[in-house]
Amino acid sequence: MSLAQEKRRKALNPLYFLFAVIMWVIVIAWLAVIFSLSSETADVSTLRSQDLVSRLSRRFNWEVTEGFVRNCAHVFEYLILSALTFIAMFATNHVLVREETSVMDALDRFKNDNEIYIAVSLWITSLASAADEYHQIFVEGRSASLLDVFLDLSGAFVLMMIIRIVVSIYAYVKTKKEIAPISVESHREEI
Repeated sequence: MSLAQEKRRKALNPLYFLFAVIMWVIVIAWLAVIFSLSSETADVSTLRSQDLVSRLSRRFNWEVTEGFVRNCAHVFEYLILSALTFIAMFATNHVLVREETSVMDALDRFKNDNEIYIAVSLWITSLASAADEYHQIFVEGRSASLLDVFLDLSGAFVLMMIIRIVVSIYAYVKTKKEIAPISVESHREEI
């Protein structure tokens, strides 16, 4: 490999660098929002939930319980966290410009990178959820619940499975498009 290719391979992409920094700042800010909400006392948290229940009842004529609203909040908070973390991982992985040798190599790297983004997103979400529940032990009127951790992870897990399915379908279609022209060309050569 020539020196110019080596430099290009390790070149910094400033737009992805900026995007990665912004995304990690947003992830940290979202974690701060989550932890500030869990720092509220039980009375304040209950009032917030009851207010949302009454708004939903008035606006949409929905009859929902406070427990349902709280469970949805758990799912939503951590679904957003996992999505933000996934995007931050994507941006971080693209900070350095890399040359691809072929379309199939790029597709394999894309699939492997996607698995890493999913794993890291779920890991960060799990860690944040467990830390948040532990933190609630020290808040007046609040307690930790393993069920809340499972609710938190359910939203993140469903989102990551949807992303994995979409990426798998994309990779399958892309592979079929790349293999088809090769098959036609090899068939022409045989004739």
